[in-house]
Amino acid sequence: MNDLTTQDQRPMHPMVQFKRDIEAMVLRELEMLDDKAKARMKSAAIVAVTKDPELLQADRQSFMGAIRMCAQHGVTPDGNEATLQVYNTKVKGPNGQDIWVKKVTYLPMIRGIVNRVMRSGKIRLFRAEVVYEGETFTIDQTNGFARPIHDFDPMRRGEDKDIIGAYSVAIYDDATIDCEAMPRKEIEKVRASAKTKNVWDGWFSEKAKVAVMKRHSKRLPLSAEDMDFILNRDETDFDQSPRDVTPEEKPKGPNLAQRLAAHASLSRALDGEVMPPEDDTATAAPAHWTDAEPEDFFPGSDAFKQGANAAKDGIPAKDCPFEQGTEPANDWLGGWHGYQKAQS
Repeated sequence: MNDLTTQDQRPMHPMVQFKRDIEAMVLRELEMLDDKAKARMKSAAIVAVTKDPELLQADRQSFMGAIRMCAQHGVTPDGNEATLQVYNTKVKGPNGQDIWVKKVTYLPMIRGIVNRVMRSGKIRLFRAEVVYEGETFTIDQTNGFARPIHDFDPMRRGEDKDIIGAYSVAIYDDATIDCEAMPRKEIEKVRASAKTKNVWDGWFSEKAKVAVMKRHSKRLPLSAEDMDFILNRDETDFDQSPRDVTPEEKPKGPNLAQRLAAHASLSRALDGEVMPPEDDTATAAPAHWTDAEPEDFFPGSDAFKQGANAAKDGIPAKDCPFEQGTEPANDWLGGWHGYQKAQS
């Protein structure tokens, strides 16, 4: 699908194209949803990219896959039950070289996990808490229960660096109490194995709660569907070894996502307004077909990202690996020239 359109052949704002992609995806792949659920998913996707423009530049297939998984699990990626997150992953390019691609996954949030556990009908309370250094925490195993005893002053708690562990507690309908405790060193192992390490920055306590809830959920009476949502093995798994997810080096100056976010008001774009070109000045005919930025390219494609990475690495446009006039060539050159513009 092209990223440029309309009567005067001016560039369409990426948000407008994104809305069209979402409409097409919902019609094609989310037939299982009723009209209300479809509208909710579309709205949540648009809100997500409005909050994080980097999602517009992420791999579109993985983005649509994350939306599809949310629909299958019956959750909305609105930041309450689940959220969408971009992470870098290394893949092989068309010439066998390693390139970085921004992928999208969805992460279950605490509210989403609690809702899934509670809907089993067998548990009446499920919650988690962190323990800071200096606080008293023990587990009372009287009568076969595992009841946590945690004494602390809620107005005098430490910082993330002072967290020594986390625990979750489940109370069954028959009043049975079960507790799962997780020391800091085990939480750090989960953090190290996650694709999306950056989401822990500034949110360690919340992610620690999610980690212990996930582990606790493995022994709760939940359906396979609920377990699949809670564990979300695409994001991290307690049984997997750490992945190679070293982030790509950030270029100096604003990146392409920042440039797109600043290009124009997103509210205007949501109304479908076609954005004017950045430069209407006529230019001379290029000496080589790769010298001109194509009018027909898709920023969400892998070729676009390859082109942007090539420009960042100093590779000339003439080294475009695709045949002139093909869609991959246009996407590659769109990324190459887009990166150059972002640095100017």
